[in-house]
Amino acid sequence: MISNELKALWSNKQIIYSSLLSPILYFLFYSVGIQSTFGNISFFGIEVSFLSYSLIGIFTMSLFKEMYQCVYRMIVDKRWGLLSLKILNGVTPAIYILGISTFPIIGVIIQSTILYCLSAIIGGVFPFYRFCIILLFLIICVLFWASVLICIALLIKDYKQRDFVMDTLMLPILFAAPLFYSFDNAPLILKAISCLNPLNYQVQAMRTIAFGVPRYTSIITVLFLAVIAYLFAILCLSHTDFKNDEH
Repeated sequence: MISNELKALWSNKQIIYSSLLSPILYFLFYSVGIQSTFGNISFFGIEVSFLSYSLIGIFTMSLFKEMYQCVYRMIVDKRWGLLSLKILNGVTPAIYILGISTFPIIGVIIQSTILYCLSAIIGGVFPFYRFCIILLFLIICVLFWASVLICIALLIKDYKQRDFVMDTLMLPILFAAPLFYSFDNAPLILKAISCLNPLNYQVQAMRTIAFGVPRYTSIITVLFLAVIAYLFAILCLSHTDFKNDEH
């Protein structure tokens, strides 16, 4: 599975080049501009650099963009019988989920590393060892969303449904999370919505690591949800008839 995903990544390496443009532009023209205009931002009662604060948000945004490719590959596997072929040839559901996550994991690591280096050059970056822990959390987040999305992909029958689901489900989740605004000062209704958003806990967990805030609730929540989503995706794959919906 990993070998196949690496081959797919190499044959589509232009996707990585193009996906790098958006986060780099966000960082250089949005984050740097806001930092120079407004300075710091509140995070759990402490003042932190908006540059570092938004950097975590851009990491998360990059993760979500990579999940589009993950969903695309899942649906291709399902519609053309590749998923059932892999399962019949000994690829277990647990291994399939890990394997299909290879593409977005590598993409997220490459993008995040480049962004971190840019942030280090400009200034206002958190320690490197904390960045390494954040990379580990990004991998866990990829596994969570890959597990959730594979359950959804099993219900999608064509590419029009895929686009509809991605636009109506993924975008609201992305924009409802505190990627660039302070959760401390957010309106009550926005806080209520964010509390139901798994992405909110993932962003908060990575920021507590980046800024050394001793709050472990978000970290525990992220790990718990990742395990539950992974086990549920294994269950869904194990009880799917793998009917080919291509007509």
